[in-house]
Amino acid sequence: MRHGRAKASRRTLQFYRLNAPHLKSPYKILLDGTFLVASIRNKVPLTERFSKTLQNEPFSFFVTRSTLMELELLSKRKGNNSEENNIFVTARQFGLDECEIIESDKIIPTTATNKKKFSDASRDIFHLSTTGGNNKQSYFVATQDDTLADALREMPYVPLFRLGRAVLLLESPSSASRKYTNQTEQRKLASAGGLMTVEERDIVNVLRKKEREKQKDLKAEEQKKLEKRSREEYGVGVCSNPRKKKAKGPNPLSCKKKNASK
Repeated sequence: MRHGRAKASRRTLQFYRLNAPHLKSPYKILLDGTFLVASIRNKVPLTERFSKTLQNEPFSFFVTRSTLMELELLSKRKGNNSEENNIFVTARQFGLDECEIIESDKIIPTTATNKKKFSDASRDIFHLSTTGGNNKQSYFVATQDDTLADALREMPYVPLFRLGRAVLLLESPSSASRKYTNQTEQRKLASAGGLMTVEERDIVNVLRKKEREKQKDLKAEEQKKLEKRSREEYGVGVCSNPRKKKAKGPNPLSCKKKNASK
């Protein structure tokens, strides 16, 4: 792995460790059919590449039963002797041999709303990644499906892997993840790091309002004292908003008179 990609991966993993502590080692990599097919087609050694990208931390591969069924169906459509058929068969075999299989009856439908049309396999992956909110089941999703990837980018804390030909890439945190993190930080600041209750926060707000009103009254009182002192000493008052002097015309006595025409 090149230095630039390794540095970006470290930065992304650090973001999730700090802001989504449930996304921790050992990592859970959920593979979909498009990713498996692309890896076989490009002859990508997945175990080696994932190990490098995840900084040699332990991880496990997962695949849904619907993904395996999808690959089996596609292999039958390609015919028994075609090269494409062999790719689908090999991809499915990798799922059977190297991955923990998630049965469909173990997948709880999510309450997250999404208008995109998914295949059965993609829908199961979407449910697994969003059930409970904020990817509570801690899956890193590896997919080449743009529709699924776009839907998952709209959900906070769903890390995505993809293949750029034979290069494994861990995407930077999505805008949804960064926005949710910023909102969480703002709430912590407003509640003193989460240590204050709602009642305590209301009390603090009331005290701050009283303090502002007190400062306003003190300022008005100081202004009155200053005006009184000015009247006693100079016989004039102090105007809080003095008017600016307007520019006057030239002094007619200082102007040179025009010579009368002969």
